Amino acid sequence: MKIDLHCHSNCSDGSLSVEQLIDRACSLDVKILALTDHDTINGVEQAMCIAADRLKIIPALELSVTWNDKQIHIVGLGIDIDSTALIDLINEQNQRRKERALNIGKKLEKLGFKDAYANTKALSGSDDSIITRGNYARYLYSIKAACSVDDAFNTYLKQGKKAYVKTQWVSLQNGIAIIKQSGGIAVLAHPKRYPLTNMKLCELIEDFKSAGGEAMEVSNCGQSLTERDYLSKLCLKYNLLASCGSDFHHEGVFRELGHNIEIPQANTSVLEHDRVKRFL
Repeated sequence: MKIDLHCHSNCSDGSLSVEQLIDRACSLDVKILALTDHDTINGVEQAMCIAADRLKIIPALELSVTWNDKQIHIVGLGIDIDSTALIDLINEQNQRRKERALNIGKKLEKLGFKDAYANTKALSGSDDSIITRGNYARYLYSIKAACSVDDAFNTYLKQGKKAYVKTQWVSLQNGIAIIKQSGGIAVLAHPKRYPLTNMKLCELIEDFKSAGGEAMEVSNCGQSLTERDYLSKLCLKYNLLASCGSDFHHEGVFRELGHNIEIPQANTSVLEHDRVKRFL
């Protein structure tokens, strides 16, 4: 059975509307989906209505947190979207995101990209979109300022580049606490994509677990079997539940909904936890 517990719509930096995303998931025979837009739950209720009896939707979001002066992503899986604590945090995070987006736009203006923020906002396709670096990367690619979305990100937007803007997100500890307070499970997202040595990654996982984190993504698109096996073993070592997700943002050959992602048999799936199972 195909599952995908990490994907994005144009409520944040995905290219597809919620309806298009659900239709695509169904066409690919995905049976369980978590919509994990960045610091927003705007599309979750719509996704649940559209999905109806075609597939199961687990309410979720991807929360940006700060750990040791680095940005880390935590998926809140099985959350209560009416939680006051969660809504308050989302409002705070979105204010930070708006300030960062405007500042990135100003930096791009200085680099010669006129009206970068307004044009990126227009390209997002939704008035309620939370503008992220991913949105800017897609805009820069659309105007041929880069040969791919990843190239745009790596050339202009990642840490150390000219349009990068440092942001102090909610702390790892507080972010996890609010996910748990809202009835969800905290999942460490794409752990091998952070610029960390294996030793530092283990330090992150230890701090994550100490703060109340309960699961980790071990499987994603384009991943080697060696990496998947390594993350599977880390899950077992730290007694974490295992999750998986494509981190789908837009149509392409590298990240597709439900493609080449599965939870290894050696691990206990996050879907077995009562706080997630209740949505299945």
